[in-house]
Amino acid sequence: MTGDLTTRARIRNAAIELIGMHGFERASMRLIAQAAGVSPALVVHHFGDKNGLRAACNRHVTELFTGGNGEGAASQLSIDAIQSALQDPDAYGPDMTYLMRMLVDDDSGASDELFDSILKGTLRSITEQEQAGLIRPQEDPAASALLLTVWGLAPLVLGRHFARSLGASELTPAVLARVTLPLL
Repeated sequence: MTGDLTTRARIRNAAIELIGMHGFERASMRLIAQAAGVSPALVVHHFGDKNGLRAACNRHVTELFTGGNGEGAASQLSIDAIQSALQDPDAYGPDMTYLMRMLVDDDSGASDELFDSILKGTLRSITEQEQAGLIRPQEDPAASALLLTVWGLAPLVLGRHFARSLGASELTPAVLARVTLPLL
């Protein structure tokens, strides 16, 4: 299905997969270009440099899991998106692996921006749900958003421990569902 994607999206998806597997430093522009089936010059043409590519990957992953762009547009944590991710690890696995890797391994400040984007999306979601009467007003919405974000990301970062504690050998969609759906 990568044939249906734009060149820019193919490059971004290749970067998400390789950075998730190998880390930002080890996923070279050349390897990303090769995985996307393009030249390194075309990667530079679309993203400028590796930091620009990482920023695009971060925006995509944030948008995927929050349903917004993390930059001021109405963004709502999408239960449908999360359930889709849980049910289709082949489609969402690279995005979840990338997210985990960037939050844990990256010390460039980009991980801070990624976390902050997810946190902002969660806070917007809380505000929108309060206004719609779906949840009761939170005494401290910022603290509530922080806790929901941290607990929502914890299975990705501590996946082995979550799986082991629930009697599984690895973090599977079933294990994620057991801990994610009650949180929602």
